[in-house]
Amino acid sequence: MPRTGQVRRTQEPGMFTSRDCRRNLRWYLAFRIPFDFALWGPTWVLYMIHELGLSFTQIMLLDLFYQALIILLEIPTGMLADALGRRWSLRGAGVAMILSLAVWGFARNYWWVLGAWALWAAALALMNGADAALIYESLLADRREGEFGRVLGRFTTYSMLGIVVASLAGGWLAKWGYRAPIYAHIAVLSLTLIASLRLREPPRAEQVRPGTPREIFRSLVAIVGQSAPFRILLAYAAAVQAVETLVIIYQQPLLVGVGLSVERLGLFYAVVTLLAALGPVAMTWASGRWGMIPVLGIAASGIALSSMALYLLPGLTLIAPLVVVRFLADGARPVMIEAMNRLVGPRGRATVLSVRSMCVAAVVGPMEVLSGWWADRVPIRRIFIACGLALPLVVGCLGWLWRRRSEREESAELAPQQVALSSKRG
Repeated sequence: MPRTGQVRRTQEPGMFTSRDCRRNLRWYLAFRIPFDFALWGPTWVLYMIHELGLSFTQIMLLDLFYQALIILLEIPTGMLADALGRRWSLRGAGVAMILSLAVWGFARNYWWVLGAWALWAAALALMNGADAALIYESLLADRREGEFGRVLGRFTTYSMLGIVVASLAGGWLAKWGYRAPIYAHIAVLSLTLIASLRLREPPRAEQVRPGTPREIFRSLVAIVGQSAPFRILLAYAAAVQAVETLVIIYQQPLLVGVGLSVERLGLFYAVVTLLAALGPVAMTWASGRWGMIPVLGIAASGIALSSMALYLLPGLTLIAPLVVVRFLADGARPVMIEAMNRLVGPRGRATVLSVRSMCVAAVVGPMEVLSGWWADRVPIRRIFIACGLALPLVVGCLGWLWRRRSEREESAELAPQQVALSSKRG
């Protein structure tokens, strides 16, 4: 493909064809499943507490550091993906993730974990935005860009089904120690390097050439500064993912506290993830049928009610609201990304889509530290009721802003018609 990024729609030799599109989608999936194959998922909080001797406050401070790095790295890594290519960004993400888990798995103190979290933030920042841009532009080159939301939802489901297998295997591996699942995931991550080397850079068919860093930054400032819908979606993403993150972190000690054995945590994670894996497919289908905004509103309402249920329900009945939170939060994510992608122009797509992760990190980091300090002093259940009460207030305000914007747009569209009607009557 020439470096001019010229549009290619024909099947001439050397051009990006329908076959290349299908190949990219397959190899991206082969990259994403091993990347997300978190064998350590069911026991990582317990590893930090029992193996490394960290408190909840220390764990949350680590994550504040991680979220701060995400904020700093998202725009530079997004620009890197827009300037050098999506596949190079994904290759870097695979390497950084392997190094991160290696440092974390061999960690002996707090500073080792700090280094691992820094590499982890780099891996996520390199992948965020570049992955969605690769999928969209591959489909666009094949004139299938209208399928973006469904494809992203389906791929999210496949990745979560991989996590089901990882949860079962990780819980079993934890019998040999909390570090064993981490070491095993390092081996699995080698597959991401193979897959990323097989990807082909898709043409950015809407533009003649790749944007310069200055042009990409201007596109970013323009979309964030001028698009109220984009800002509202950013705030929604931050609110929903903050609640989901807190639920995921505190569910391990909560469930162990109500009688679930450590050996069964892997089975629990597998069941919850298997049921939640239906969320992306179901909610992308629902958004195509009823619209994105109603679906996102339903997701936020369900997550809020489930958080309250986590405060109220006894024993292992907690599993039901945990499933609902994961189903709705994971299902809403591809719907949000598709909604944002529709607002993004051709230049700097990976950079602009990375802003979602940056905004989420800016909210999640401080909330985690505050909740960690609180969890060391009060029963964990109180965190869930706080989330359940706060989320409806935030999303309700965002919904009001969205409706107000829609009413202004309708008034602006009707004004010329009313003027024309008045002139005719005159």
